[in-house]
Amino acid sequence: MGSRNGGLVSDDTRDRISRLRGALAWNISTEYDQRLTDAYKHLADLNEEVDRMKKQYNAFVRTRQAATQSYEGYDEKIRDQRTLIASAQEKVKPLTLRQGSMLETMAVNELTKRRERLEQYRITARYAIADSYDRASRAQAEKSVGNQTEKSVVK
Repeated sequence: MGSRNGGLVSDDTRDRISRLRGALAWNISTEYDQRLTDAYKHLADLNEEVDRMKKQYNAFVRTRQAATQSYEGYDEKIRDQRTLIASAQEKVKPLTLRQGSMLETMAVNELTKRRERLEQYRITARYAIADSYDRASRAQAEKSVGNQTEKSVVK
């Protein structure tokens, strides 16, 4: 194998490089038309997408402007309503406190009534227990008197 330039690259390698350069130049020149056509198609697709997005944006701008214009003139009404709400809240605060106090009083009264009712039940239960005890004692006494009478009769 013979080589030039101090033996860095052989003649065979140079020939192969030259053939590859030729093949690449051939592919580039013959496929140029197809690549250019594809690029134009992609550009047309992108232009369609950009046009669609511009239409969508313009529709959004129109809608936003219409919405903004439809709310014009309501500032004063909104301000008036806010004032009314604030004054109503000021009126409600003392009423709420008074209502809370009234509910507390009602709850205390109801609990007091229940306590009194429970005390009455307790008294009634004590009388019932005492009555039951008295009846049991009487029955026991009558029974023991009856037994003593029988014993004295039997003797």
